[in-house]
Amino acid sequence: MLSNYFKIALRNLLKFKGYAGINIIGLAIGLACCLLIVQYVRYEASHDRHHRNGEDIYRVSTTFRMGERSEKSGTTPSPLVFAIKKDFPEVLESARVFKAPGVDKYILKVEDRAFTEENGVYADSTFFRLLTYDFTAGAPEHALDEPYSVVLSQRLAHRLFDNEDPIGKAITIENPWGKDPYTVTGVFNRGTYRSHIDADFYLSSMSGNIGRRFYRLEEWAGNNLFHTYVQLRPDARPDALESKFSAWLEGYAGDRLRQLGFSKEHFLEPIEDIYLHSKTNNPIGPVGDVSYLYILGSIAAFVLFIACINFMNLATAKATVRAQEVGIRKVIGATRGALLKQFLSEAFLYTCLAIILAYAVANLALPIFNQLMGRELVLNPAQDPALPLLLLGFMLLTTLLAGGYPAAYLSSFNPVQIFQGDLGSRFSAQQVRKGLVAVQFVVSIALIQGILVINQQMKYIRDKNLGFDKEQKIIIPHHNEASYANFRALKDEILKDGQVAAAGGTSSYPGSFNVEDMVMYGEGQISEQGIHTFMTYVDPDYMKLMQFEVAEGRFFDKTRIADTAQAVVINETLATGLGYTPEAAVGKRMFFNWGEEQHSFRIIGVAKDFHATSLHREIDGYAFFWDNREAHNFLVANVEMEGMAGTIARIEATWNRLNPEDPFEYYFLDEQLQQNYLADQRMGGLVLWGALLAIFISCLGLLGLSTFAAERRAKEISVRKVLGATVANIVTLLSEDFLRLALAAFVLATPIAWYFMNGWLQEFEYHTPMPWWAFGLAGAMAVLIAFVAIGWQSLRAARANPADRLRSE
Repeated sequence: MLSNYFKIALRNLLKFKGYAGINIIGLAIGLACCLLIVQYVRYEASHDRHHRNGEDIYRVSTTFRMGERSEKSGTTPSPLVFAIKKDFPEVLESARVFKAPGVDKYILKVEDRAFTEENGVYADSTFFRLLTYDFTAGAPEHALDEPYSVVLSQRLAHRLFDNEDPIGKAITIENPWGKDPYTVTGVFNRGTYRSHIDADFYLSSMSGNIGRRFYRLEEWAGNNLFHTYVQLRPDARPDALESKFSAWLEGYAGDRLRQLGFSKEHFLEPIEDIYLHSKTNNPIGPVGDVSYLYILGSIAAFVLFIACINFMNLATAKATVRAQEVGIRKVIGATRGALLKQFLSEAFLYTCLAIILAYAVANLALPIFNQLMGRELVLNPAQDPALPLLLLGFMLLTTLLAGGYPAAYLSSFNPVQIFQGDLGSRFSAQQVRKGLVAVQFVVSIALIQGILVINQQMKYIRDKNLGFDKEQKIIIPHHNEASYANFRALKDEILKDGQVAAAGGTSSYPGSFNVEDMVMYGEGQISEQGIHTFMTYVDPDYMKLMQFEVAEGRFFDKTRIADTAQAVVINETLATGLGYTPEAAVGKRMFFNWGEEQHSFRIIGVAKDFHATSLHREIDGYAFFWDNREAHNFLVANVEMEGMAGTIARIEATWNRLNPEDPFEYYFLDEQLQQNYLADQRMGGLVLWGALLAIFISCLGLLGLSTFAAERRAKEISVRKVLGATVANIVTLLSEDFLRLALAAFVLATPIAWYFMNGWLQEFEYHTPMPWWAFGLAGAMAVLIAFVAIGWQSLRAARANPADRLRSE
């Protein structure tokens, strides 16, 4: 019986090729879109799900409070890792991992070869006992037991040693903190598991100057640089442990925190939630956002649902064609259940063909999708054993979703009414079809409105005056002590090049991670009234080079040596936080406490506020100090656009002559700033593609429905033409119902899109006003697209010769 169902289904597929093509193409596009997005969601949701005892592992994070402002960070002070295990019996194990402050990249040397790597961190000896990594060589439990041990990823091990066994091999690792010999004690495969810790090599935290400076650092209030992880006993309650933290921290750091002018609280985050759900600052690697997954999942569901709507609409629109078949089958004894199985078999056949085509389309689109999302997803069952089950699930779900309603509707016909030609009362499905078409329009219009708002915000970001000049700036990082020592020589040499307009040095630049921060307070204030401030150490040319704007006073002057001693330039936000107006701040004092000492600085200038971080964040307080050591982390050069490639080549030659052991690197400031908006750009790209696919699938459905409508009303159209109707009258007759639906959908889609896009814009501290014109433009585009989709078929029907249709009457 089943084979008979499929024979009939195949026969109908061949009989109605146009109908079948529209359905299969629509379903294939919807399924391909769904497949790619579901693979991405699976990838993102898999982070940190692999750790042994993962349900008992937590990160200790911190909430900092400075006046009325609070900020969450994923970091803690150094001694917490030892104290938390000693003081709380609930804690079985603890470990830290941290990035060396001021280190942008590391130089790794093997014999006479040197490489630069940026994804390196320092970790405690207990780290690999606490967290699970797929070691392919070495013993994870003891890999970092000894100082000067290093664990490499497979990729890095292959880069350094080719196919040799790296265990026991020597590497010299150099950064601004010093140069030390390390021994490889382990190799792990990053591809097996996914973690929120983005590292290709792990250095023993007891090593070199970093170890001497930070391993046993007893500072409880400041130097919150360390990501601390704990494993609790299986019967321990994390909320009960958290409730003890306040009194515990007061005992260690209460007086010190009050002296520095801020307070803090510690809390626990499940390791499985960190990548997608943590809202803390200072992550140790790129993190995801669960809200984006909801958005992507909604786009996938909408696109597939629109394709299923096409199937339902076209299937029910064909009811007049299939009605006699249903009537005859029921008269000769077919039950409704048998007819349900037959029509579901047809839907299953269409879905099978669609899923095969969808898999091929998804594989073709995969490189583009990976580039858009910045991932390396695969659609290979050999690498992803769950993929066949996923495809099977899509196939069954789509069969039921697309075929369920048409099967139930067609199998419900009464044979008596069919043979009497009285099907009018049975075709309430026409109203359902209109409702489903309206849903298609609502989704398509809302997506168009969404992409217009996103594009407007991205344009706002590109055009926003950030308070400095980001164009034509190249950043040259310094990685070791030798390049620091040659900073002045490099700067002098490149300034001799006529294509280099200016150059300056800085400890950090807009868009980079700034580890130097402190609570500053003004005259007449106490530290508890202070403002959180980021500190940047520059040479006197840097601020002029970046074209920061002077609000009051002046910037550093290289002819005034006194500026190197306790002089500071602040921004307007910091001036206000110190209790001054920008106009009155010049000449006033600024203070911060460290240890038992109060440090004082004289304000010589106020810069207008600038955006050093993403527009998602409000502007922080910034203080600039003249560092006359002339050993800066970064050299920033303003390079003329004309002949830039040649200029950079000359700078590289100068660098290689001065720093032969430090590989030359550079990047553009404007490109670095754009890294802050990668997630927003990816979402915009996906919404754009989702809108285009939704519109295309909707247009396929409209084309099919308008074709059936024209065929069903062919004689009516012929009679109207004989009675004098023009082509315009006929086109209007066939189009007006669809256009009314488009207009109604616009009314419904606009408040929905406004609600969600307004919420998205509120995630930015600085954003464009809601562009109301975008909503009207989206509606006009949808109506125009709908008219084009149905107009061609309507025009064709209107131009047909009425004699051909009325000849038999």
